[in-house]
Amino acid sequence: MAKQFDSALNILIDEHLSDWADFLAAHCGVPPGPASALDTDLSATLQADRPFRIDGDVPAAIHLEMGTSGRLGFPERLLRYNVAARAVVELPVHSVLVLLRPEANASDLTGTLEVPGADGVPCLTFRYRVLRVWEQSFAALLATPGTAPLALLTNEAAANLSAAFAQFRERLKADAVSSNVERSLVGSTFVLCGLRYNSDQVEELYRELSMTLEDSSTYQLILNRGLKQGEARGEARGRAMEAQSLVLLLGGQRFGAPPTGTEDAVRGIADPARLERIAARVLTATDWADLLATQ
Repeated sequence: MAKQFDSALNILIDEHLSDWADFLAAHCGVPPGPASALDTDLSATLQADRPFRIDGDVPAAIHLEMGTSGRLGFPERLLRYNVAARAVVELPVHSVLVLLRPEANASDLTGTLEVPGADGVPCLTFRYRVLRVWEQSFAALLATPGTAPLALLTNEAAANLSAAFAQFRERLKADAVSSNVERSLVGSTFVLCGLRYNSDQVEELYRELSMTLEDSSTYQLILNRGLKQGEARGEARGRAMEAQSLVLLLGGQRFGAPPTGTEDAVRGIADPARLERIAARVLTATDWADLLATQ
């Protein structure tokens, strides 16, 4: 998996496993059904991204890998995991490699790996599925909350990112997702867009993201509380509190849970402008400490 973005991807998959299972099953011929994560030691020993089971008419397992680097040799890695996983789960295992950006499109990702014997004739043929996100349908990815953030990485979205993000926002409203789920999804989207877009495009997306979160019921609750308490600067206080939450949300998507004392440090910053600068640096900072060093 893309190590810089694995936290956002893990959260996205863990919270919307059924969406991902349906999406992947449809692309690799696995009958749809209830999905569950496979808890095996293989994930650690073979460094696989995501194995999970689908109990449809023909039960099967899907082994999901994410790619961003374009390095050669991925098919051999998929084969090793596929064989080892089948020995454990005793089900057909379908390996799917999801490429998140065009730079990941290595020349050996043909969908088939043939292992030659000593006589030069293939002694083993391994089939796997390659899904290039940028070639996928924007509408199809946008159809479910779990895959919606990937819609912003498609070629269709890249042609007009602002309009695509507006459709993303409207989709979340149409699905009537909870405030917490909406915040998590827009946070994942912002972080993942760093895989494809340049700093100017990401900055524009950040402004769109800020407006989305300011429309949330959480922000309004914070603002109204400040006003009800008769704070002379209730709006500024509300902005600071929401910006603190934004930093924690985006930082958590990018780096994982904050270390001890980090959340208190964020909550101790009262300047909304500085907090917004910190949030905007999420994609370029190296860790929580580097992020909070932003002035």
